[in-house]
Amino acid sequence: MTMHLGRTITTGVITAVLFIGIFAALNAGQPLRSDDTADPSNAPGLGFGLLGLLSVLSVVVSFGRRSSTHERQRREGAGPTFLIVLNEYSLGGILMMGLIQAACLSLTMLICRGFAVDTGAPGTLWAEFFSTPLPFLAVFAAAWASTNIGLAYLSVAMLVRTIVVLSILALFLFIGLGIAVMMAFGRLESADPVASFLASGLALLITIPLLIGARKLALAKAPARV
Repeated sequence: MTMHLGRTITTGVITAVLFIGIFAALNAGQPLRSDDTADPSNAPGLGFGLLGLLSVLSVVVSFGRRSSTHERQRREGAGPTFLIVLNEYSLGGILMMGLIQAACLSLTMLICRGFAVDTGAPGTLWAEFFSTPLPFLAVFAAAWASTNIGLAYLSVAMLVRTIVVLSILALFLFIGLGIAVMMAFGRLESADPVASFLASGLALLITIPLLIGARKLALAKAPARV
């Protein structure tokens, strides 16, 4: 299984630290801008949304690396591309990226729940975080699924990487995808733990073959020069 483990773990840790910092500020009632008013009770919902956004967008950082292959292509005038990394990472390595990112973010959410001012309404996922493992597993599965979605999208986006207009459109669609996932994650805070676990587990089961298919399509339709 080929993957750049150090890079992946580093990305997960950086994402986790960023998440804790933002959550702590919101949880303490500190506004992100001087003209904002921050209510600590909004921290959990915003935190879940931020978790979804980071899990999607962080895949760009994970693949934004340079290798000897990248450097050779740069010297030859064909700069490093995401597609090159698809060739360098095995399928198992690609799938492990989502798992590691999900582990980092779900553990981070557990830490944030420990010092949260608002402990949530009884019976909700946020309130039951320490009562049952289902909330943690739901967050883990959801974060893994959203990372898979980001990876699958970038894989398919490589098919239009040489067309400027379509590349720009793909970028805006990727940002829109991140916002959509963020909004979906924001609903987890007040959701039922069992329903959240089942929905997140189903999403994970759907996104794994989605990622496998997207990677296979990208490699078949636009093979990289190595």
